[in-house]
Amino acid sequence: MIDRLPMLNALEEIPACAGCGSCCRLVVELLPGVDDVPEELVVEHDGVRCMEQRGNGTCVALDPLTRLCSIYERRPTACRDFTRASPPCLKALGLAFKPGVEKPGPLL
Repeated sequence: MIDRLPMLNALEEIPACAGCGSCCRLVVELLPGVDDVPEELVVEHDGVRCMEQRGNGTCVALDPLTRLCSIYERRPTACRDFTRASPPCLKALGLAFKPGVEKPGPLL
């Protein structure tokens, strides 16, 4: 009989959402008449309203110390619909951990 190593649960290798912030590097388009975020956090790109991003690519609503959303109750639909371990999540994690890209940590 061949001994096999136990397979790791993929979810165990994916960080918990709270404190991760990798998805907060994606451009978030705001839905007109649906998303109600503070105007000072909004920027317009080619006529499309989006969440503003810092120079390092993170959303301005992401708290730099806690890596939690500072407007969680008012976060955009795209953020509400984002699911841990979904293909977009895995893509965001891949972007955040590529060589040469700032690793998660304080965003000061």
